[in-house]
Amino acid sequence: MQVRSSYAQISLNQESVLPLSLHSVAEIVQVDSPDYTLEEIIKKENSLDFHALENSITDLGFTDQTYWLRFSLENNSDQSQTYYLETARPITDVAHLYQLHQGKIISDQLSGDLIKFADRPFNHRKIIFPITLPAGSKSDFYIKYQSDGEVISLPLVLNDTSSLVSSSFFNQLIFGFFYGVLFIAGVTYLFFYFGMKESSFIYYVAYVLSVALLHMNLDGYFYQYITQDPGWFANRSLLIFAALSSLALGTYSYVYLKADEISNFIKRSFQLLFLAHGILLLSILTYTAGQAYYYPAVNALGFLMLILVILTIFKSFLAKIHVDTFFSIGIACLTFGFVIFILNNFSLIPNSFFASNASKIGTGAEILFLSLSMANRIRLLKTEKEEIQEIALMRAEESNDMKSYFLSNMSHELRTPLNAIVGLSKSIISSTDDTTIKNNLEVIQYSSMSLLGSIDDILDYSKIEKGELKLAHVEFDLHKIIQELKVVTNQKSREKGLEFVYEERNNINTKLVGDPIRLKQIISNVLNNATKFTQRGQIKLIVNTEEKKGNKLLLTLDIEDTGVGIAKDKITRIFDSFSQEQINDKRKYGGFGIGLCIVKALVDLHHGSIKVSSVKNEGTQVMIKIELEKSIAAPKNQDLMTQVQAEKLMQDKHFLVVEDNTVNQLVIKSILRKWKGVSFDFANDGLEALEALTTKAYDVILMDLQMPEMDGYEATELIRAGKSGMNSKDIPIIAVTADTTEKTKARVFAIGMDDYITKPIDQELLYASVEKALYLEKIKLNIDI
Repeated sequence: MQVRSSYAQISLNQESVLPLSLHSVAEIVQVDSPDYTLEEIIKKENSLDFHALENSITDLGFTDQTYWLRFSLENNSDQSQTYYLETARPITDVAHLYQLHQGKIISDQLSGDLIKFADRPFNHRKIIFPITLPAGSKSDFYIKYQSDGEVISLPLVLNDTSSLVSSSFFNQLIFGFFYGVLFIAGVTYLFFYFGMKESSFIYYVAYVLSVALLHMNLDGYFYQYITQDPGWFANRSLLIFAALSSLALGTYSYVYLKADEISNFIKRSFQLLFLAHGILLLSILTYTAGQAYYYPAVNALGFLMLILVILTIFKSFLAKIHVDTFFSIGIACLTFGFVIFILNNFSLIPNSFFASNASKIGTGAEILFLSLSMANRIRLLKTEKEEIQEIALMRAEESNDMKSYFLSNMSHELRTPLNAIVGLSKSIISSTDDTTIKNNLEVIQYSSMSLLGSIDDILDYSKIEKGELKLAHVEFDLHKIIQELKVVTNQKSREKGLEFVYEERNNINTKLVGDPIRLKQIISNVLNNATKFTQRGQIKLIVNTEEKKGNKLLLTLDIEDTGVGIAKDKITRIFDSFSQEQINDKRKYGGFGIGLCIVKALVDLHHGSIKVSSVKNEGTQVMIKIELEKSIAAPKNQDLMTQVQAEKLMQDKHFLVVEDNTVNQLVIKSILRKWKGVSFDFANDGLEALEALTTKAYDVILMDLQMPEMDGYEATELIRAGKSGMNSKDIPIIAVTADTTEKTKARVFAIGMDDYITKPIDQELLYASVEKALYLEKIKLNIDI
C-alpha cells in the first residue's frame, strides 16, 4: 500500500534522551465513520483534514467520535531498537496501533478498556504499545481512537525500559500517597461512626469510598485488578462511581452543614440535585444508547453540586452559623482542582503535570482538610456530649431530689393515718375486756401492719436503687422478734386454712447486736411469700442458732412451704425486682414483686447467704444464714436504772408535743397518759412551739417534722440557736415522724435533735428514747455542776 512520506518525523538512535513526546510530529483527524480500515484512511488521507497536535497532552473533550493519528519514527542506529509508546487515557475504549515499514503492516496491536486485560499487547493499567524499529529504517504509525462519550486525552510519549520503570516508580509514589490518604480517612472515620453513631461520619466514609473508586477507574486500576474483562458493569463503572461520588459529596455536605436548617431554598436545591442524580443513575443502569450524554451530564451535576455546597457555606456565614474552617478550605481545594480538571478536559488551559492531575491534587487536599474538619467535629460532639451528660446529671439529681421529696411525703402521708389506726387500736385493746372487740381490733392492726410493710418495701426498694440502705447496730432480743412473727404468721395461716409449724433449735437467750428491724423484715418477707403462694398444706419456720468464735452467733432460718413452687428455669430470676414466677401471679397473688429483691439486698448487707430450692407444684424451701454479734455485758445507759429508778426519772416531767394532726395528737395522748408522773402540752406547729417555750419550762420535746407555718427542722434550728430562750436551748428533742428516709434521718441528727423514731409509734421504743434522753441530760447536768 502506498504511504505518504512527506510529513515530519523523529530520528532516533542509541543516544536519544527518553521519555520523548511525539506530539510535534503527529497529526490527527476526525473521521465520519468508525468503520474505516487503515487502507481506506491511507487512500483518503490526502483529502482528510489532518492537523498537528497543539501540545504534549491534547484533550479532545467529551466525544463519541472516531479519530486517526499519524506520525513517523526513524531508527538511525545500526541495531534494532525497542520502545514503549504511551497514548490515550486508561479509560479510552479502543486504541488500535498500526506500524508500517515500506508500505507493509509489520505490527497490528489493539488495546483499550473494551479489550480483555489479558489480551492487551502490554499488561499495564495504561494503554502502552511495545514497538520495535528495525536498524537503519523508518516506520510509519497510524493509531485509531474510539470512545463512547468520555474525554479522549492524547499523551504520545515514547519510553525505553529505563524511562518506563522510572515513570512507574514516580506514579506509584504519587498514587500511593493519594490512595493512602483516602484509605486512612475512610477506615478511620468508619471506626468513628461505629463508635459514635453520628450520621455525618458514615456519609463522609461513603464519599471517600466513592472518590477512591472513581479515581481507580480513571487511573485504570479498577479495570486491571477488578473487572479485567469488558462487560455491562465494566462499561458503566466510571459513570456509576462519578455519579455516586457527586451524590455522596452532596449528602455528606447536606448533613454536615445542616442545610435543611439554613433556608428552604438551599434545602429544596439539594433535594432537586439528589433527584437529578437518582434519575441519571437510573438512566446509566438501564438506557445504554444515551451513554455519550452521560459523561458531560455527570460532570455538570458534579459541578452544580459543588456550587451548591459553596453557596450553602456562604449562606451559613451570612446567617452567622459557624462553619468549620477546615471544611471550607477542603471544599475550596476541591473546587480549584475540579475547575482546573474541567478546563483541561475542554483544552481551555495548557496541559501540564499539574493540570492533568489537578483532580487528584485537589481531591487529596480536600480529603485531608475534610478529615481535619471531622476531627474538629469529634471534639465538638465530645463537648456537646459532656454538656448533655452534665445536663442529664443535673436532671437526674433533680429527679432524685423530687423522688426523695415524693417518698418522704408519701411516707409521711401514709404513716400519719396508720399511726392513728395502730396507736388507737392498741390503746382500745388494752382498755377493753370484750373478746369480739379485741379480735376485730387485732384484724385492724394486722391489716395496718401489712400495709405498713408494703410502704416499707417501696421505701427500701428506693434506698436499694440509690445504694442508701444502711444497717443499724443496736442491741435487740431475737426471741421477741421471732415471737411477734409467729403470731402474725399463725394468724395469716389460719385465715387460709394452713398449718403453721415452728421449730427452735439450740435456743440462746443472749441478746444480739445488729439491726432488728431489717432482720425482722427479712424473715417477714419470706414468710409472707410462703403464705401468699401456698393454698393448702403448711408453712414451716425453723430457727437454729450456733455459737462461733469471736463472740459471733450464726443464725440459720429455714422457711418451707407446700405451695405452687418455682420452675427451674425461673428460679434464678426470683431476686430480680418486680419479678414473680409468672406475670399473672401479680393479679392472682397480689404484691409488688419486690419482696425477695429486698430480702436479697438485706442478706447481702449482713454478709449472709440465701439459698432457694423448689419443686414445681410441690413447694419451696428458703435457707438464710446470717452471722450476728452477741451483746457484751456492758448494758446501755437506760439499762443502768431499775424500773423504780426509771419511774423516778420520769416523775414530774413536762413534755411539749409538737404535732399538727389531731388524730396523731390523740394517739400520743393515749400513750403519754399511761406514763406515771408525766404531763404534756400540744403545739400545732413550730411557731406555737417556740411561743410555748418562752412562756413555760419543758423537759422533753416530741417534734413532728412536716407541719404548716413552721416545720420541725426550722423550729429545732431556732431552739438550738437560743431563739426560744437560753434555758431551752439544750432541751432534749426527739423527732417523731412518718418520714423514714435516710436523708431525713441524717438531717435530724445534723440539726441537733437527740433521737429519731418513726410512726406508727412503738410505745416501748418511745419510752426508751425519752428515758435515754432524760438520763443523758441528768448526767450532763451533774457534770456541769
